[in-house]
Amino acid sequence: MATYRGRRSDICRKVGFNLWGRAKCPSTKRPYPPGQHGPNQRDRRMSEYGEQLLAKQVIRRYYGMLERQFRNTFEKANRMQGNTGLNFLRLLEMRLQTQVYRLGYAKTLEQARQMVSHGHIIVNGKLVDIPSYSCRVGDVIGVRQRDSSTGIAKKNGYEGAPVPAYLEANVGGMEGKIIALPEREDFPNFFKEQAVVEFYAR
Repeated sequence: MATYRGRRSDICRKVGFNLWGRAKCPSTKRPYPPGQHGPNQRDRRMSEYGEQLLAKQVIRRYYGMLERQFRNTFEKANRMQGNTGLNFLRLLEMRLQTQVYRLGYAKTLEQARQMVSHGHIIVNGKLVDIPSYSCRVGDVIGVRQRDSSTGIAKKNGYEGAPVPAYLEANVGGMEGKIIALPEREDFPNFFKEQAVVEFYAR
């Protein structure tokens, strides 16, 4: 599956704020799109469609997905019972690469994706090399017990990672268990999932 290979800082400047909370993100000082005409777009009024599109792009970029895969995930959430917006966020969050990132084994979602695809991660004791693999409650996600795999996690300082409440981390065993589905408070406040629902419902 293809992935975005551009600069993450350009994404932050495009959406107008620090998307991943990086300490030295350029969007902190320049919260407008890159390029010579960027400053002129700082205070430009946005239509309802533009706001919905931006909300979609923020979540899509945050999880590092391309449009087709993102839309397919939404359509799957739309077929599920319950709140479509929350179900959609849960499907995105329960992807294996996201869980690897949440457990602190990788510093970024891109690195987490690479760790999975390069065979450094196991799920329930079995090697899984598909970053988009859908995890479930009860799954145990861990680092493969070999020097090259554990070395990456240790270098990234996984011991001090802020693990979400829906995960139970076993720091010594280099693994984490999904004990519940993530709730709305487990997601960033700047997510506007209802606007995404309205965007795809047009």
